[in-house]
Amino acid sequence: MEYKTITVTKPRFGVGRVVSLLIGLLLILVAFVLSLTIIGIVAGAVLVVFSLPFFAIAKGGAKYTCPNCGYKHNGVGTGSVNATCRRCKQNIAVDWVDPPSKKKSENVS
Repeated sequence: MEYKTITVTKPRFGVGRVVSLLIGLLLILVAFVLSLTIIGIVAGAVLVVFSLPFFAIAKGGAKYTCPNCGYKHNGVGTGSVNATCRRCKQNIAVDWVDPPSKKKSENVS
């Protein structure tokens, strides 16, 4: 197999990701309080499992198309340096690029 590389834009840390992180932390806190009792251990474990998708959303990621087979439904988590295509199992290096800035440049004369 030959070496493949993709370039992916870093996701912004916006309001949705912050809210998701806060919900995940709140669920973990409630799960900890519930697990202090014998009856609440099972409910606490369920809440911990239920909070995991919120942390995954808060971590962020990006979708990419495999350069080897063209499969479009691949995803990579933020900060990962490599990914594997779901279809062809090609190992792909990931180059993260900062998103374009929303700030308008001011012309100084």
